[in-house]
Amino acid sequence: MRTDAASNRSALLEAAEAAFAEHGLDVSLNEIARRAGVGNATLYRHFRDRSALVAELFERQLRRYCTLAKEAADAPDPATAFREAITATAALQASNRALAGLLVSLQPVSPAVDELRDRHYAAIRTVVERAVAAGAVHGDVTPADVAVLLIANEGLIRRAADDAPGASARLVALWLEGVGAHAPDEPLPAPPTEEQMAQVLSRS
Repeated sequence: MRTDAASNRSALLEAAEAAFAEHGLDVSLNEIARRAGVGNATLYRHFRDRSALVAELFERQLRRYCTLAKEAADAPDPATAFREAITATAALQASNRALAGLLVSLQPVSPAVDELRDRHYAAIRTVVERAVAAGAVHGDVTPADVAVLLIANEGLIRRAADDAPGASARLVALWLEGVGAHAPDEPLPAPPTEEQMAQVLSRS
């Protein structure tokens, strides 16, 4: 790919990710092209339609999840690796509401996305099993518990639009405490205000 074409493709992906985070996956392709500073024809040269663009964004986001999980699976301290993997994964979810459900959805997108989901699950399973074996979490914790947390986190992120990262951080901290993995010297994030709670409950 020529340098200018690669630059345009990168700009389109960055613009799409930002636009989806603000407005959801239904944002117009015209708006994405405008943000990227290119014409519609350039967008369609790189992505034949919306589904192709979304699939590539999903793949890109999943690679980030896989990197986090693989680094944790290879880290020397199972306790720290477990806490950091869960915290970083949930924070990445909270960074983009439109992509927050990516890890917890069973909807087929593309073979590459399916393969990355499987790779992520395998790495998280290793992280959990190492933490259990080291006594860093309760002995009955399983990868399915992590999946349930991420499902709950995705729902919270969709509802706590104004402070999704803060709400997510507290949920994760409480969950880590519940499974025996919260570091005692780390204070819990502040609870939501009444106004934030009203916002969350109004979207239930």
